[in-house]
Parts: sequence; structure tokens; C-alpha cells
Amino acid sequence: MKGILLPSIIENIATRKDNTIKITIGTNELSQGNAGELFSLVNKLAVVYISPKEAVDQRELDQIDKIDPEFQGKTQSQRLRAVLFKLFDQDKEGFKDFDTYYKSKTEKIIEHLKTKINV
Repeated sequence: MKGILLPSIIENIATRKDNTIKITIGTNELSQGNAGELFSLVNKLAVVYISPKEAVDQRELDQIDKIDPEFQGKTQSQRLRAVLFKLFDQDKEGFKDFDTYYKSKTEKIIEHLKTKINV
């Protein structure tokens, strides 16, 4: 599927607890086809290109189409940190802050893996 090019306005930018950023984008009224394509992307990894101009030229579109979003996501360590943050958010287990929780949990993982090493 080719991408959808939408003239848009950035309506809001906010930081989240896990240091990710949420961007709220507003568009003009969309055709049923474009709206359907857009809704089909909900909860899917996508590439977003933001340009402060009225039009995007073909060279830019060609570059965007070459990007594989599957390999542009979070690294394994970023994914682990995000999962640990969600767990901390659900149950702080007596820890005062996330950094202390993170260090404790990753140290337990490291120590567990070290026991698997043949010496």
C-alpha cells in the first residue's frame, strides 16, 4: 500500500511519562477512501513525514516510500524499558521512582542470565 498524503495542521504536542511524544494532527475533511485508508492504520507502525510547506515533491515521496517502518521502531532495549515502565505503572512494588525500579529489575535479569553462562 502506498502512503496517504494529507495536508494537516499540528494541533498539539505532548510528552508522555515514558519520554515518548504524542502528536495530535488535524486534517481537512477526507474522502471515504482516504478516511478508510487512514483508519486501517490504527495501531499499526507507520512512517510520518512532516514538512512545513504546501507540497511534497516526488523526490521526497520516493525517499519516504523506501523507509521500512518495521525496522524504524524501538530498539530491543527501548522495548524492554517501555515494558518495565508499564509494569512499574501498574505496581510500584514499593519503589519510589522508575529509575530505581528499572535498575533493580534489569539487575535481576542480568544476574539470572549470568547463571546460564558456562564457566
